[in-house]
Amino acid sequence: DALTLVVGGFQTQNNGPSSGGGTVVDEWLDSYKQSREAGLLVLINFIVQSCGCKGVVTQEMFGSMENAEIISTLTKEFDEDSVNYPLCTPVPQLKHFKASLCEFARVLVRSCQNSLIYDEYLFPSLLSLLTGLSDSQVRAFRHTSTLLAMKLMTGFVDVVVVVSVQLQTTQRRYDVENSKREHDRASDRLEELQATVSECIENKEELSSMMNSIFRGVFVHRYRDRLPEIRAVCIEELGIWLKTDPQDFLNDGCLKYLGWNLHDKQGPVRLQCVRTLQGLYQEKEFIGRLELFTSRFKERILSMVLDKDPDVAVEVVNLCLLMQQKTEEGLAEDECGHIYPLVYASHRALASAAGVFLYNKYAHIEHCQCCLSLFRVDNQEDNKSNNAAFLQVVISFYIQSEFHEHGAYLVDSLWGVAGSELRDWETMTAFLLQDAGLMYEEEGPLIELMMCAIKQAAQATPPVGRTQGKKVILSMKDKKIQEQDRRRITAHFIPLLPQLLAKYSADAGKVSLLLKAPLYFELEMYSSAQWLEKHLDLLLSQICGIVEKHTELTVLEACAHLVTTLCSESYTFSSRAHVAFSQLLDGLTECFSSYLSDLLQVRECVDDNLSLSLFLSLHHFHLLFQLELMHLNKEVRSFCQVCQTCLSVNQTEIRDQAFEVLCDLLLLYSESSVRSKPALQALVHLPSDSLRSELAAFLLDYIFIDTEDTELEGEGFETEISLLQRKRNQLAGYCKLIIYGVLDLTAATDVFKHYSKYFKDFGDIIKETVSKSKLIDPILSAETVCLCLQQLFSEMLTDNRSREDLSEIRDLAKRLAMSFGINLHRVRKPLLALHMNGICFAFRDSPEGEEQHLNVDFLEILSEFSFKLLQQDRTQLLTGNNVSPPGSVSSTAKGSWLTSISIHSNLPSPAFTSTVQKQPTKQPVSRKPRATESDVGTGISESEDEFSSV
Repeated sequence: DALTLVVGGFQTQNNGPSSGGGTVVDEWLDSYKQSREAGLLVLINFIVQSCGCKGVVTQEMFGSMENAEIISTLTKEFDEDSVNYPLCTPVPQLKHFKASLCEFARVLVRSCQNSLIYDEYLFPSLLSLLTGLSDSQVRAFRHTSTLLAMKLMTGFVDVVVVVSVQLQTTQRRYDVENSKREHDRASDRLEELQATVSECIENKEELSSMMNSIFRGVFVHRYRDRLPEIRAVCIEELGIWLKTDPQDFLNDGCLKYLGWNLHDKQGPVRLQCVRTLQGLYQEKEFIGRLELFTSRFKERILSMVLDKDPDVAVEVVNLCLLMQQKTEEGLAEDECGHIYPLVYASHRALASAAGVFLYNKYAHIEHCQCCLSLFRVDNQEDNKSNNAAFLQVVISFYIQSEFHEHGAYLVDSLWGVAGSELRDWETMTAFLLQDAGLMYEEEGPLIELMMCAIKQAAQATPPVGRTQGKKVILSMKDKKIQEQDRRRITAHFIPLLPQLLAKYSADAGKVSLLLKAPLYFELEMYSSAQWLEKHLDLLLSQICGIVEKHTELTVLEACAHLVTTLCSESYTFSSRAHVAFSQLLDGLTECFSSYLSDLLQVRECVDDNLSLSLFLSLHHFHLLFQLELMHLNKEVRSFCQVCQTCLSVNQTEIRDQAFEVLCDLLLLYSESSVRSKPALQALVHLPSDSLRSELAAFLLDYIFIDTEDTELEGEGFETEISLLQRKRNQLAGYCKLIIYGVLDLTAATDVFKHYSKYFKDFGDIIKETVSKSKLIDPILSAETVCLCLQQLFSEMLTDNRSREDLSEIRDLAKRLAMSFGINLHRVRKPLLALHMNGICFAFRDSPEGEEQHLNVDFLEILSEFSFKLLQQDRTQLLTGNNVSPPGSVSSTAKGSWLTSISIHSNLPSPAFTSTVQKQPTKQPVSRKPRATESDVGTGISESEDEFSSV
């Protein structure tokens, strides 16, 4: 039955992609030939269960329902809570499921290609169901059905190609037979060929119809599916169709889908597009059909060499190499410029791909002066000439790329493709030792590249930054090559290194590089033969001469490192090195002692006339300096007065510039700027009271105003952004004056009071100012916050505004309270000072003739800070109300305002805190006598419990 076949199919597929898939198809074909409805139902249930759906399509459903109804029923039975289905389940049992499912589709088409594929029932019915499933909202249905549809399409394309070849062959035979003279023709043969041609044409049309239904019904919709795996499947199969049947598919109508998906957001989809294009550009006969695509999407392809997915970037570089090699026009030099810098990339695979591109770019250019030809020939002399030309190109590229001191990355990028050229030590040293070999500016880059190549060959490890944190483990073959390279390097450079050091001993940069060469030698080779010992002596002599000649740190460090290595006791020649360098140190010590004694014997200057002359000159310069300071101070004060006058002009540009200049000048000539330079103390310029007032007024008039109030009607969005940025700069300048002590900390009230209202535009600046003010003086900062709220409260009373304004002030208080942080012990004193200050303000006496204690509602604002008070501070505030606040009358004269009810309803106790519970309703003024201490204690006990539970 269906379930048995499905389970058997899964078990067979789980064993691998080619483990009996044909047997499953053959068994199913036998059942289909007996009853095609029952056989098709088995195949449909196989597909349904391949999607991971537990539902089953019954005979009744199949006979009475449309595909849409069947899919809807299956969707209801699908386990929507699970995001995994066979195609994406990461369990070992289903590791080969996708490959097996694809193999099943391929074998099915191949087994039916001569018969059932044309029965007008099996595949049309199957494709109709797959098209419906591919449009399902269930990802498992959509993914699995799209994969099967694409694989069936690939099978159809293979069959179409076979039918097309058969049609061409039969048509050719028919034409040959028909061209014969009438009495030589075989009528039966001619009729048979004509029937075969008609059958092939009919079969091809039927296949084209099914392919067209898949392409338009599935591919056109799913190549842009939201699931990247589905998009990648579509692009992968499209590439197969393009290569298998270019006659029907290799056209701009199909190629455009590749071009569009080069812009896909997911790396795997872009990667599949690029790999598909690589397969197309590898075929020379396809290049002509790719011309329009190349011209249209070349710019996008070149930009993708910087793709954020390095795997995509690597394949794009390889694609560009194919475009360079296969197309007639290739890539222009400016287009190649997108790829050249990648040889310095940190991703090794990308850099190596760019190195291959660079190598092949110049490998096929033949020019007698500056280009090279690197064709593999047997003539050794020609190879040397080619290597020399290649090295000159690399040197020129390295100089022009301007990535100096990164030669190791260039060498590593070229190592895989040009390893033999970079190991040509003979050509390199010949260039350096010949007077007419290179220009002066080319010698340094060649030495650097040569040393990088020596290090790469001797250590067989990539440069720092290209290992991706992985430890490089060499294979036995690589270790053998490494040992051979070290021996070749040592044998070649032992006799030539002293000559190179002698030639470049005066050049600190070049000689410091050459001194690193012996570190990569097999140094024991110096002791292997007697004739090599003289080269060791020459090397030691050159090192000593370089130490005596140079004072540059890089040269001396290179010498010290090499000396340490040569003097190592692990080498048998270390005693020779010890003797040579001991003599060098003795000579240097003697020279130092000689110069030191001469220096100490110089007599002090005792010429009084000379001393007096020096004193007068110094005093003269001191007086000139003082005069300059006085002049500068006068100029600064004058300029500040001019700028202060400009603050009141109507021209916006002048007014804004004057404000910004004043902020900069006051900061530049502040006490903090000259604190470490007492000589400049006279330049300190403090702002006058009038200037302080005008700066504060500028904030209110031109910064803390709504955009709608400014004259910006008809202006664009960019103008508004520019205006906001200018305001932010001006506010930041004013806040710097506060932070660096130019203005008093209390001047920050004009900034703090707008924290909530203009939080969107200036919140970050004001928040940082609040934070910095707490570092300057925590207590004064807290009092400034309280003063800011008091000013807003007083303005509200003066303007007779509604309680909505009180809620706005409370919102500001809540935001400012959050700036005190969560470490309550650290902010204990500042919070206590804030509350004492606020309570004094709340109970301050009103002028005669006005309502008593107008400010008592300020306690509602103060309550936003009370949840941060510690218990002992809370008690201190409650008991402290028996003492008259500064500037008020005695507690006796206050009457009923300090009754227990007023205290408990207005002081910042936990029960009154807005973050703990709602504001209690105000109680009427009690006419009873003052509460006793026990009453007060009872009144706060419940509050303490509530606070402790929060």
